[in-house]
Amino acid sequence: MVERERSYLLDPLEGYPATVGATPAERLRTAHRAILDQGDAGARAALATADDLLAADPDLAPARVLAGQVDFALGRFQAVVDRLLPVSDASPSYTASQLLLGRAAELGGDLPLAYAAYRAVAAKSPLAFSRTGELHPRALEIVANRLQDNVRAHRLDAAQKELDLLRDWAPQEIRTFEAARALATTKGDRKAELAAVQGLAERRPGDRALLERRAELELEVGDPGAGLQIVQKLADSHPKDPELAEKLAAAKFRWRLSLLPPAVRDRADSPELTRADLAVLLYWLAPEVRYAKPTEGIIATDVLEHPQRDEIVRVVNLGLMEVDRLHRFSPASPARRATALHGLVRLIARFGGESSCVGAGAANPQPSQQFVCEAAARCGIVPSADDCAPGDALSGEDAIELIRRSAEGLARQP
Repeated sequence: MVERERSYLLDPLEGYPATVGATPAERLRTAHRAILDQGDAGARAALATADDLLAADPDLAPARVLAGQVDFALGRFQAVVDRLLPVSDASPSYTASQLLLGRAAELGGDLPLAYAAYRAVAAKSPLAFSRTGELHPRALEIVANRLQDNVRAHRLDAAQKELDLLRDWAPQEIRTFEAARALATTKGDRKAELAAVQGLAERRPGDRALLERRAELELEVGDPGAGLQIVQKLADSHPKDPELAEKLAAAKFRWRLSLLPPAVRDRADSPELTRADLAVLLYWLAPEVRYAKPTEGIIATDVLEHPQRDEIVRVVNLGLMEVDRLHRFSPASPARRATALHGLVRLIARFGGESSCVGAGAANPQPSQQFVCEAAARCGIVPSADDCAPGDALSGEDAIELIRRSAEGLARQP
């Protein structure tokens, strides 16, 4: 055994949290000295002692450590790891066990395991403390790389375990926040992504892309006021940037949404809206709907007892949504993009005047889908008619953006 490795072979009782009888303790210490002083012969004798003690008490952890020391002296590093991992789990502050496990894992090439073992007893062992400091950067790099590999392979449970390690070892380091963001993005967990982006933004205050993403997430799932403030500062710093001007308008709209009743905000977060949900969003997010006087007297027979009856009746009687021949609104049916776009085109046609962007055909009560898509594109509700996607389900986020763009379209009308 190389001389420098002897310092990793502590008295097997060092740091053991339980009491051991006098006779077993003396046998352990004698066998330990034999490993250090008598070479292979001492190691064989020590292994016999360990086997004898474990036969009498299979749970005697110092005897496992002694056997692990024999394996270590003989260069069997994986055998040490296999023996001591259960001891480490049961007694994480057991110095003799963790120091030996750390060195065996290190020599065997498992640096994260070595780092974890050293770290567990760094406050009690100067040697473990030293090794912890030296292994810290490389151990974190390896764990972060494993996390990225697991994310790419969509092994998200395994990636989460690696992230837990990073958070335990280096909760405030950039590498940890980057890993958390990568996993959150893959999971589609915007709140977790926001927490990671907040940490990164504090450490990279000049990163515009990061600030813009933080603003988006604050507006969606965090503090809308903070999100608006970020975008406002960016827009003030770049007054001629049209992209930031657009984002500022969107941020103001989203911030106003945050001031609305909780029931409205909840619908904004829904992954798939019903027709009743869409009516609620149209009512609350379009002032023209909320304050206009209906000109129709249409009755929707299936919403008389519905909790959102007032909102539904208003949008129906403004001609923004329809009932069927039997005067049924079908509030629980899924809303489609076609329904939203049709309603928003009608909104602009109704309140934008005769020369609105909707164009000829605005008065048609049953316009073709092609007309609706082309009008929505002309009014800036969608980028182009090809982006209409009329049959797609409608999420709250999608509906909010369509309503916001229709409000901009109304504001541009002569």
